[in-house]
Amino acid sequence: MPCRTTLELNSTAIGGGKTLRERILLLPEDYLGSVQKITRRLWVHEPGAIVPRMVTYVPGLYRIFDEMLVYATDNKQRDPSMDSLRVEVDVVRCNISIYYNGEGIPMELDQKEGLYAS
Repeated sequence: MPCRTTLELNSTAIGGGKTLRERILLLPEDYLGSVQKITRRLWVHEPGAIVPRMVTYVPGLYRIFDEMLVYATDNKQRDPSMDSLRVEVDVVRCNISIYYNGEGIPMELDQKEGLYAS
């Protein structure tokens, strides 16, 4: 029997009737990486310096955050008038916002999946 990838194995285990949203919620590791906290020594910005420090984070959340920044910075290539990028993290409300003043990313609703995609 030929080898199958993890994604193929998990898709088989879930069943083909699931929507993309359901598959992502059931198996987030297949789409964005680990959802378990890890602690690593990383370089972080502190007032007046960049210093090494032990940081605990969730790699999957880091990847989502990184993707949002990549989309915003890609917009600068499409819209040279963009001159502002702001990131706000509200730990009380569990909310991350990224604002830029350029054109938005063209999105369309996938009727079958019920998700927006660019």
